[in-house]
This record gives sequence, structure tokens and C-alpha cells, in this order.
Amino acid sequence: MRLRRLGWAALAVGPTPAWAHSPVPGLEGFYIGILHPFSTPAQALMVVGAGLLIGGYAVREARWAFVALCAAIFGGIFFGSGALPVDTVLFGAAFVACALAALMPGRLIGVAVLSVAIGGWMIGALSVPDPGPLRDLLFTLSGSVVGANLGPLYIFGIRQAIQERFTQPWVAIAFRVAAAWLGAISLVMLALQMAAPPVA
Repeated sequence: MRLRRLGWAALAVGPTPAWAHSPVPGLEGFYIGILHPFSTPAQALMVVGAGLLIGGYAVREARWAFVALCAAIFGGIFFGSGALPVDTVLFGAAFVACALAALMPGRLIGVAVLSVAIGGWMIGALSVPDPGPLRDLLFTLSGSVVGANLGPLYIFGIRQAIQERFTQPWVAIAFRVAAAWLGAISLVMLALQMAAPPVA
């Protein structure tokens, strides 16, 4: 056992080459894109709020919200946000999603789909990288699409697994409390956005 530990220690400190970058050119942009939906408070609140909201529905209903989210992200990428203040709209959509998840989980699927779609559209509009080589742009965009969809999907899956494993009433209440806290944060951020003086 001691010999094995010494062997691992020798490998750890040995002078071997290290790969700090991806061996596939442009692939690092994909990983940057995956993290992009979590790079600003507005996007992060929307992604987590959407996951908590969708997690309150049965799989049959939740799929409509996931379809709307994915389609809206592509809509935002291709058509942008127009003159809309993206962060303000994101905070508003996150508040609606979290409020619905906290107050009426598993109900009003139409409102849920609409709030998730609005948030997805804004995330898509924010995901378009600066101009550059087409391959790098596609890598980064595809990463952003994957990240924005995987976030709510993982939260949905984790919530479903927890609720199947633990059937006590407090588990559902804990998710509602988490959604309420995120909704309160979203509302405060929305108020700060609306109270801020316009940038000249």
C-alpha cells in the first residue's frame, strides 16, 4: 500500500507534459458556451428558476416547456432581442417562473411555457458571441444552447429523483421555498434594473 502511494506521488510530481488547452481547435469555445448561461445573474436566475418550475410538472407536461425553451433559445440566437432590455426581461421572466413554482407548482402550464420561452429567447439573444471565425462561433453557440438546456434539465431530473426517493411533504415544501427565495431575488433585481437611471 505504501509503495502504491509513493508511485502515485512520483507520477503527480513527475516532469510530464501538461495539456492546458483542448486538443481539438475551437473546442474550448464549446465549454465557454456551456457556462455562458450562468455568466450573469439574470441568466442564472432564469435557468435555475426554469428548472424549479418545470420540475413541478409531470414528464408529459414538462416536455412542452423544454420544447418551448429550446425553440426560444434558437429564436433569440437568430432574431435577437430587438430593442428590449434583455436583463430586465430576464429578471421579470425569472420572477414569474419562480413565483409560479412557489405558489402553484404543477399548475398553469401555459403560463409556465410562456415564461420559460421568454427567458429562453433572451438567453439566446445574449448567447451570440462576438464576430470571428465561423467554426469558433458555431462551437461557442452550440455550447450555449447545450448549457441553457442542460441547466433546467438537470434541475428537473434531480428534483424528480429526490421526490421519488423522499416522499415526505417537507421535500416539496423545500423546493417551493427555494423557488420563493429565487423569485424574491429576481424581483429585487428587476426593481433595481427599473430604478436605474438610463445610460446616456
